[in-house]
Amino acid sequence: MSRSSWSARFALLGLALATACGAQSPAASAPAAPGARGASPTSRPSSDAPSPSDAIASVQAQANGWRAAHRLIDLHTHVDAQPGPMALAVRVMDGAGIGTAVNLSGGTVTHARGGVSAFEAGKAFTDARFPGRFLEYMNLDYAEWDSPDFAAKAVAQVEEGARLGAAGFKEFKRLGLFLRDKNDRLLKIDDPKLDPMWAALGRLGMPVSIHVADPKAFWSPNDATNERWKELKDHPRWWFGDPKVYPPREELLAALERVVSRHPETTFVCVHFGNNAEDLGWVDAQLDRHPNMMVDIAARVPEIGRRDATHETDGVRAFFAKHQDRILFATDFQSYERLTLGSGGNGPPPTEADALDFFAKHWRFFETADTDFAHMTPIQGDWTISAIHLPADALEKIYFGNADRLLAKAFAKLRASTGDGGT
Repeated sequence: MSRSSWSARFALLGLALATACGAQSPAASAPAAPGARGASPTSRPSSDAPSPSDAIASVQAQANGWRAAHRLIDLHTHVDAQPGPMALAVRVMDGAGIGTAVNLSGGTVTHARGGVSAFEAGKAFTDARFPGRFLEYMNLDYAEWDSPDFAAKAVAQVEEGARLGAAGFKEFKRLGLFLRDKNDRLLKIDDPKLDPMWAALGRLGMPVSIHVADPKAFWSPNDATNERWKELKDHPRWWFGDPKVYPPREELLAALERVVSRHPETTFVCVHFGNNAEDLGWVDAQLDRHPNMMVDIAARVPEIGRRDATHETDGVRAFFAKHQDRILFATDFQSYERLTLGSGGNGPPPTEADALDFFAKHWRFFETADTDFAHMTPIQGDWTISAIHLPADALEKIYFGNADRLLAKAFAKLRASTGDGGT
């Protein structure tokens, strides 16, 4: 399907959804109370239907209640397991209404004889100091890639991660772009050597958050004509436009699809809106084709909310309505020596107030019908975004319901360990 036909189809669906959102009563547009999932909506005569502004206010009231109860789950964060960065992250989470953050930088399970792994040390510290606030994903150690039995060693690593309490597995954009073997060849995303590990993750019930590609501009000319020049000049390693060094972006996406297709029993959360936020038609087709695929929205609201040929507001709203069971709230919030809010550069570090504004702009995008306002990560591009005003039942899934279901086993353990029945 061409981009224009995709946009037209979703625009029509979006208009229908917008009409439904505007006519939906507070009782019909939201659960009876935070946590009362599946409550039967009541109806009111159409002549008594609220105005669009009333519907927005109703959605915001529901969402404010979830935030006050700290029900929201951020499925994509990176937090250094040290006292300062962790404490700062929790203060921001408290202010934003985030109950639990998934730390995708949990570390590897490799350890020296008699020692503990980075994953064990980080999880022990986090659980002791900030119980109930974080779930940790593990990361793979590729140091022995060239050994003939690496496939078995990779399986052993994820089995050890599961034993140690890893909620899932994170693969950074190392495959296909940075990691190389002893012969200086790039490790491929779909290398058969990794197939036993992907299968094991499915068997263990550990979802995979996987990053394989970046915005199209990172393959465009590396100069001031590039719309992401501010970001690229501060992060020169993010430019992949040299074909002698890096593969085409499309090749990375095709390799990702092959992996997802080969392992239907493993759930893949394709981060950054499917790794292809600029092409919603492609993401839509992938979600239709692969039931084991989900997407997070981390650091891609500036692209999703941008008004252009493939991001017409009603069409974007319809996309979220169609795939509301497969989309996960996530931000790429990072807390190390300094905060990073989706992306950052070499300028002054963001403050806690900046971080709260960063989250507030997410709420504005999802919950209001505002148009042409500044997005939350200015370094990602000089454009504005327009909000998509989702109904409360869709927001409940995206903000926390889908993550709760995806990580049901991990959340059950987390709540049992803290004696907390809530998120």
